[in-house]
Amino acid sequence: MDVEAILDTLKAYVYSKDLDGNYTYANRSVQKLFGTDLAGIVGKDDSEFFDLERSNELRANDHEVLTTGNTVTREERNIIEETGEERVYWTVKSAVRDEVGTVVGMCGVSIDITP
Repeated sequence: MDVEAILDTLKAYVYSKDLDGNYTYANRSVQKLFGTDLAGIVGKDDSEFFDLERSNELRANDHEVLTTGNTVTREERNIIEETGEERVYWTVKSAVRDEVGTVVGMCGVSIDITP
C-alpha cells in the first residue's frame, strides 16, 4: 500500500504547502471539504477555500511554522468560504525542511472537533 492511499483512508485532513502558502498536496478528506480534486487545490492558497477575514488563525499558524520552523499544535476555527460554515479543528502543523535544514514548506494534519 502506498503512502497516498494510507493518507486517503484517514478521517483527518492532511495537506502540505510551499513557502508562499500554496497547497502542494491535499488528501481525499481535504478534497471533499473543498469540493474539488487535487488538481483544483494544488497551487492555490487558503483564500480560495476559507473566509480568511473571519478565520485568520489558519494564516497566523501557517506563518509561525514557516518563519520559525516550530511545530504548532492548537485549536483552529475556520470559516468555509463556499458555505459560511464554521468548523473547529485540532491542528498539528510542522515545517518541511530540505537536506540542509532550511524550511521549504509545511505539512499539517487537522481533525474536525466541531461541537
